[in-house]
Parts: sequence; C-alpha cells; structure tokens
Amino acid sequence: MSVRIGIDIGGTRIDAAAVEEGSDGAYRVLTQHAVPTVRGPEGITAGLRTAYCRLLDQLGPATSVTGLGIGVPGIVRGGTVAHAVNLGLDGRPLDLAGQAATLTAVPVRVENDVKAAAWGAAQWLRATDGAGPDVDLALLNVGTGLAAGLVLDGSLRRGTRGLAGEIGHLVTDRSGPVCPCGKRGCLELYASGGGLARRWAGSAAQLMTAAAAGDTNAQTVRDDLVAGLAQAVRILVQATDVAQVVLAGGVVTSTPALQGALLAELRSHGTDSGFEQHLAVHERVRWLPEDYPAGSVGAALLPAGE
Repeated sequence: MSVRIGIDIGGTRIDAAAVEEGSDGAYRVLTQHAVPTVRGPEGITAGLRTAYCRLLDQLGPATSVTGLGIGVPGIVRGGTVAHAVNLGLDGRPLDLAGQAATLTAVPVRVENDVKAAAWGAAQWLRATDGAGPDVDLALLNVGTGLAAGLVLDGSLRRGTRGLAGEIGHLVTDRSGPVCPCGKRGCLELYASGGGLARRWAGSAAQLMTAAAAGDTNAQTVRDDLVAGLAQAVRILVQATDVAQVVLAGGVVTSTPALQGALLAELRSHGTDSGFEQHLAVHERVRWLPEDYPAGSVGAALLPAGE
C-alpha cells in the first residue's frame, strides 16, 4: 500500500495524517495522529519527528510512503519558514524541508498552513460536490488570527511573495487597538478567535447567547465579529470572484447562531444595492466540517512540483 503523509503544524498541536490516493484522484484518510506543539525550533523539529514516526508505526512496515507534505504558519519560501510568531519562530527562520529530509528520502513539500488547508478544502469539494479539476474557492480560516487561502481555477495561488490571502491585516479602523503585527485596527482584531478572546471571556456560542439575552457588551462584540467576518467574505468575493468561500475554524463551524448571523448580514447588503444582489455573496458561503482534517490532507496532497 502506498500513501502520502501530511503534517499540519499548529500553535497548540501537530496533526499528522496518512492519505491513500487512488488513480482516479479519489483519496481516503487511513490514520491520524496528533502530538502537542512545543514552541521554538527544537520543539517544532522534535514534534515533526514524533508525529511522523508514530504515524509510520500505526501504518506498519508494509506501507510505502511516496511523499511528505507539511503545513506551517508563517511565510514559507523554499522549504524554510519565517515569522511564525505563535510557534516561537519570529525572526528565526527554520529549514523545515531540511529537517524533514532527515526522516525520509521521499519528496518533501512545505507550505503555509492556510494555503495547505485551502488545498485540502478543494479536495473536500471534489469529493462531496463533484467539483472538477478547475475548482475555484477561497478558504477563510477563522483561528487565532484571520487569513485566507486561494485555489483559483484548480491551482493554489501563493502570490509573488507567498502572501496571497493575508487579509487579516487589512486596517479597518485606524484608531483601533494595536495589532500584534504593529498596525492599528486590523481586521483580525475583530473577526478571529484571538480577537474574540481579547474582548470576551467565553466561547463564540456563549457570546451569541448572551447577546440574544440583552447583554449590551456581548451585543457590541457580536456585532463587530459578524461585521468583520462579513467584510472578510466580501473582500474575497469582490477581489477574486471565487465560486465558493469555505469558512473553517471552530469559532464559526461550531456556532450555528454565528453562522446564521453572518448569512443575515451578507444578505442585508443586497437590500439596497443592485451590485450586492448581483454578487450574491451569501450564496457562495460553505462551512468546512469540524472533523475534516483539511490542513493535513491538503499538505499530503500538495501537487508535485509545488
């Protein structure tokens, strides 16, 4: 049996998956394993090694690994990651491809984690909706921060400097709070899990419940969260005209009330604008299933030569 392995390095854990790919392009996840993330170059390298080796142990000696893909936060160039602040790598580039090459002789590909997850979302759409090879989508990842990955006409879009989709640091309020990036009033300060945590001591579901019950502070935070998410979705649609915007991250995928509020906000923009009606942004929104490992699947299935 031949498999490709994908490893998704996150701020709290490292997820690994073994994916079997059929000749028809179909795939299935054979097994998964996760280990806690330890910040810093040594911790990340050790976690990568542990996750990979334990996955091999689960697969058994009869399995042939044909490729290894790694998704990681930060700016990725030539297999090296930099500016991954939540991994303790800020200003300390790490040659992940080189580290992975000590584990295996198969081809290794390293990609930004949200871009890898976007590629995983494309595979999910192909499997669930029958989307063709020219699948067209933006994955909006609502995690600690806010960022998007783009698959345009079937190809993963990175940009000339690997920064395509980094919409979380668009300034929406010049007088707003200082963002960890150094600017003020960035979109992700309002529309992300990290932004929510800075303003509300509870989950998104608790926020929505409190707001519905009349808590004025909760209503303010909710309104900012919904407006920020709606703006992010509209930015992606108006900039790229993608067929679908797939939202990922527990903040949105585990909170039906927030999903409903977001769709209502998107619909409301079409009530007095023919342009918005033509865009039909709300019709393009999808929710990635919580249990679908888009990051590790996408990393595993990154196309050769990428």
